Amino acid sequence: MKNIGWVRTLVLLCLGLAISACGGSSSGTSGGPAPFDTAKGEGVLDSSSSVTSYATGGSGAGPADDSTVPPLNAYYLATICPSALSQAQCTQNQTNLDTPAFGNFNLGTDPIGNNPLGITSISALKITYGAINVNGAPVTVSGGVVVPQTDAFKGIILYFHGTVAQRSNVPSNFLTDSNPNGNSNGPLLAATWASQGYIVVMPDYIGLGDDTANPHPYVLYPRVNAQSGLAMVKAVQQAHFSHKFHMPLYITGYSEGGAYALEAGRLMQGNPRYASALGASLKDVSPFSGVYDVSGSELPFLLANITAADKQSPPWFPEDPTTTLIAKPYVSADLALSFSHYQNIAATDIVAGAFYNCTSANLPMCGTSGTLDGLFYQSTISEISIITTAFSQATQTDYSGSNNSVTPLLTSTYANALSNQDLSNPLYAAIVEANTYPFTPKFPLALLSLQMDSVVTRVNTDVAFSYMIDKNPKGPYQEILVDNNDFITPGLLFGTAPVDHLGELPFMAIAALNQFNVHP
Repeated sequence: MKNIGWVRTLVLLCLGLAISACGGSSSGTSGGPAPFDTAKGEGVLDSSSSVTSYATGGSGAGPADDSTVPPLNAYYLATICPSALSQAQCTQNQTNLDTPAFGNFNLGTDPIGNNPLGITSISALKITYGAINVNGAPVTVSGGVVVPQTDAFKGIILYFHGTVAQRSNVPSNFLTDSNPNGNSNGPLLAATWASQGYIVVMPDYIGLGDDTANPHPYVLYPRVNAQSGLAMVKAVQQAHFSHKFHMPLYITGYSEGGAYALEAGRLMQGNPRYASALGASLKDVSPFSGVYDVSGSELPFLLANITAADKQSPPWFPEDPTTTLIAKPYVSADLALSFSHYQNIAATDIVAGAFYNCTSANLPMCGTSGTLDGLFYQSTISEISIITTAFSQATQTDYSGSNNSVTPLLTSTYANALSNQDLSNPLYAAIVEANTYPFTPKFPLALLSLQMDSVVTRVNTDVAFSYMIDKNPKGPYQEILVDNNDFITPGLLFGTAPVDHLGELPFMAIAALNQFNVHP
């Protein structure tokens, strides 16, 4: 089975490249500018390789290439029912997936292994392709693709992942037998989406994955990241599926990636030539827990001191203030450092010295520079080590359990400018420009969020939905808020707890799947 799948991939690759070389299908030139700068290689395939295959667990399925990952039906069950949970909690998670908001995803019927299309195997591919960075320079980036072994594709899902700083913690770094510390997005989304007939395209992002030459343009550059994701769809289509003209396209993303998903929908709506260039028609956008309102929701949340009294309460709706406390330095550093690099502003003009310069105890984690730049852009340590080191650095300032406003992490000039909403300050101006919600979508849109979120305040979703429904009261929009208590996950430090931002992907992926399925 493995060899047949690889031969099939090579045939599709050759077919795609042949069609591309001959000009492909006519795409027309009316309706807007060319959406991709092919002269700079944007959206052009650089390389494609088979990484592994995953068995769905269906009857007649052969073994997966990698024994580390069990059949996908078992993998998904283990993901939502880890050993830390009791049997009753596991049953609760399964029961609450079998509800209308989740498309009545009944694990008792084995919808992954016993899927309607009879898919028994999912191929995992890594590609590299051309994108355009913030400064207009071409860059080669990477991404992962999971492809169901079927001729009855339902469409393409473009998925923008959540925040990571560890460059290898990306979708193309698939979890395999020889790579047991790989990224879990691949098998998880193979289980939830590819098993149902969807090709899943997962960009690693500029500055992550194979692109080690650039910082990741984090949060404040939604158009650049959205465009690079659409460029990956173009590369995948040309390389593997050019014979499937105008496939349905579904766009989603999580956390940081939720904002990019919404921006990608806006780009496609604003220029009809994307559809012809991609060979795909936009059917639905369903991001979850996205940072859509950076200036009006997320920034005030970062500047606020979230205490135990705020737990599960307005105005910010955090599920667990301890998670908020630990996450804020990591997120704030990523944002400030990325901005400093792309705007050629010294990081020390923005970030307080006590936060930026690593302590002697943290120096081994902080690269050759011994700073937060080294931590985020030079080190090869794990994601959790980056998070905890950023938190440790934050405690060298007045940041603490009793004061988790990020103000002490910034220089007084920038802290005052952000607090006073000073548009003459370049960082605050960029934050305002990064809001992705102020437009009126013409496509079906479901904004999904947990009712309580400790990292990306749910207010982002509330503001975006209210804006859109006010502009078009009859628009095809939904705000879907999931009760945290419906799903139980391992706690941040110990025990178990209601699902929060860091553990929502396995559940929200099913809610997004329901939206895709009702918009064929």
